[in-house]
Amino acid sequence: MIGVPLRRVFFERQPDLVAHELIGSFVVVRGPNFTQYARLVEVEAYGGLEDPASHAYRGPTPRSSIMFGPAGFLYVYLSYGVHWCMNVVTGVEGTPSAVLLRAAELYVDAHGSLSPSNPAVLLRGPGNLTRGLGITGLDNGVDCCHSGARVSFREAPRGLAQFEVGRSKRIGLSRAKERPSRYFAIHHPAVSATRSSARPQ
Repeated sequence: MIGVPLRRVFFERQPDLVAHELIGSFVVVRGPNFTQYARLVEVEAYGGLEDPASHAYRGPTPRSSIMFGPAGFLYVYLSYGVHWCMNVVTGVEGTPSAVLLRAAELYVDAHGSLSPSNPAVLLRGPGNLTRGLGITGLDNGVDCCHSGARVSFREAPRGLAQFEVGRSKRIGLSRAKERPSRYFAIHHPAVSATRSSARPQ
């Protein structure tokens, strides 16, 4: 059975803490005909006014204003006009921050028990993750903590193996490149290939 929902209080914390604890949890996406379960294996934390790599660094804009609102909402934006990126807002209202979801593995629900899809479906990279889960700009602003939300987050059910979590600098940035705010499941095949130095947490 899928684990309990992650409540708003879970997201109302510092983005790095939320990011670390999201590894191994599930993002659940409800469609018209079926529900998809993806276990998160790679994420990145982004601060706000103190993080030059954050969309909120220069204050609220029409695009980033959602980051200044309550935690637990989706922030979905189009990257380079090519693919959607899915983030979940963290921290206290008025202090912007978010966690970018970078990679996951699809799971299937067989008679109330979750197990990895066979063959494994790996959603490596933020664009592949949103494409695989059917996330678009229409999901921007979804309250993931609301009962019945199309997108929600849940703890891993009991019995699933726990991941050893690594930490490294974030990927593909031109600013604040050395900030160690990328978290990932060590040795998982869906995690982005990188030569970044990493250490267990």
